[in-house]
Amino acid sequence: MRRLSSAQRAELTAAIERLAQATARETPPLGPNGKTQPDPPDAQPRQLWLATLTSLMAIRDSAEQLAASAALSAAQHGADYPAIGAAAGMTRQGARRKWPGLAGLADQRQRKLTWWNTHAGEFAECVRAVLATAEGRPGLPWLETLRARLAEFEQASTAQRLDAFDLLLVDAYAVALNAATPTDPAAAKPIGLLAALTADAYAATNGHSALLSRDGDACGTRGCPRDSVVELLGPDGGHQRFPACREHAVEALQQPANRILTAYQPGVALSVFAEALD
Repeated sequence: MRRLSSAQRAELTAAIERLAQATARETPPLGPNGKTQPDPPDAQPRQLWLATLTSLMAIRDSAEQLAASAALSAAQHGADYPAIGAAAGMTRQGARRKWPGLAGLADQRQRKLTWWNTHAGEFAECVRAVLATAEGRPGLPWLETLRARLAEFEQASTAQRLDAFDLLLVDAYAVALNAATPTDPAAAKPIGLLAALTADAYAATNGHSALLSRDGDACGTRGCPRDSVVELLGPDGGHQRFPACREHAVEALQQPANRILTAYQPGVALSVFAEALD
């Protein structure tokens, strides 16, 4: 654990004070009507210290936000609550109360990294194919958002791409569920694959306990006693959801208008979709 020395703390305090005073000097005073107006000479020192106080409070708020971000990043890279609490000068319980929800993030990040290393190329290629298929047709807002998000993702550095992937995945999921099904089966395939990829990504990055929370749902086909492995979304506009065992999921996905909404285990969505195409 790295700890600041007394000299480092003093230097940090002085730097913050200099920043606050510099900001205060650059902030013009406002009159009662909200417009800039010069201070009378006898009021300048008082107004300067008040502006410095305002700057310091803004720095405090920003530091709180940055501390929360640092705690989140530390947890994603393997830090537990005792370590986060020690770094913040508080107990493990204090850190948990101040920043709840950090437990297990390192495992989730590792699962996400494993999925991304396996499927990155296929996912990006599929997103481009869906966007190309939509060219020249009336677009949905989700499509334009996905196009912009893909551009941001491709411009991100290698270190930033895993975090950018979260946003890209959300927008890809929205497109996969809402985009109209093209009449050409070949053009419909990328949308179906995108739905399968996003469902698989969420299944792979969720914890085991989250996947077990729905265990035991039966297949939605009448008379079928088997457990479901995926949840499907029915034809355009209806948004009818129905759980399906592997056999009935494969059968349903042979109709391009049906798409995979949720997968209950990693790897299932992609294998079911591939089998439906055979």
